[in-house]
Amino acid sequence: MRIGLITTIGTNIGDTLIREGICLVLKEVFGGRDLEFVPVNKHAPLTVYPDGHPVRAAALARYLPRGRARAASAIERLASKLNMSRFDGCDLIVQCGTPVLWPGCHRCEWAVPIWHHVVGRLSKRIPVLNIAAGACYPWERQPSEVTDPRDIEYLRAIASYCRTTTVRDRLAHCLFQAMDIEAPLVPCSALLAAGKNPAVKGGDGGDGTVLIDYMYGGGHYDWDQRIDPEAWARTMRNLIGRLKRRHNPVFLCHDEKEYDLAKDLDPTLRRMWPKDPQEYFDLVATASGAICNRMHASVALASLGIPSIAVCTDTRLLMVEALGLPCLYVKEATADRLEDLLEHLLERRAQEKARLLALRTETWNRYVEVFSRAMDEKEPVRHDLCSVSA
Repeated sequence: MRIGLITTIGTNIGDTLIREGICLVLKEVFGGRDLEFVPVNKHAPLTVYPDGHPVRAAALARYLPRGRARAASAIERLASKLNMSRFDGCDLIVQCGTPVLWPGCHRCEWAVPIWHHVVGRLSKRIPVLNIAAGACYPWERQPSEVTDPRDIEYLRAIASYCRTTTVRDRLAHCLFQAMDIEAPLVPCSALLAAGKNPAVKGGDGGDGTVLIDYMYGGGHYDWDQRIDPEAWARTMRNLIGRLKRRHNPVFLCHDEKEYDLAKDLDPTLRRMWPKDPQEYFDLVATASGAICNRMHASVALASLGIPSIAVCTDTRLLMVEALGLPCLYVKEATADRLEDLLEHLLERRAQEKARLLALRTETWNRYVEVFSRAMDEKEPVRHDLCSVSA
């Protein structure tokens, strides 16, 4: 059985953790069958076609003196009609946890080549699922509905291709609900990346290690919210100085940039940069708690019952809120507040561990149900949609 995966490859380990959770559940759902996963990097959307496919000629359009974008679009559109994508031989397609709703989402580079040219066509005969979709908006400007008609058209179109859409945060749920799109809230699949019943080490209190996942400015984007990255760096230096008195702070890094930033922040601390899920969980297994700028660090740690505080600049924070863990907008994350929240978490570490492990089991069962039900359903009823520009 071949399963196509719309995902992100080679950016940071968080995407791998999302994908790993989905793949592990699929292995249980289709137990006893040989599964071949066909991952496609949505940030290199033409890789949905094999090497040598005529669509790759679209890249040659960049050498034209003028009309490059129009020529590339025409080549993609015509070549896509050959129906020779890497997903054409698949029995199931899954988009693996990613922001789906954000300002201008209709302009994403994978909308036309992957969704409209390939997935839309294949959805007429094989199941497509959009799993752990998220909302990504500035924390200070959270919308109550999607207002750009082009975004609405795009979101309705991809929802119509899918037998099931699940979301990982309450804002995504509300925005889809406002468009009359059913999208149940289920915690992000990275919560399952350690497996159904991983060995949980470190005891109820952990070994005293506090993991620090640090990003410059507290997140991916400023969003014109006038966030001061140096203020966040000062806050973390202050906090780390305090933590050293009672705990063992260690940097947990998701990519090379974070690894280098960690050394600048405090060169005396140990730095860890795991490259795959097995190494990730081996390294963090005995930690007591964490403070994370990467939301998928918080979610993955929760899969081992390790509680954390999430700090970010946008509504991706809400995927951690869905786990019942404390979340702070970076402007509100003072050293005093972070220290108080962390100490409270560590005091309740045993209870938090039990709660998070129970949530992991519940989430695993919900995803098994989602996939099983989708595979049992007949083709979903399709609604008339305004035409999608390709």
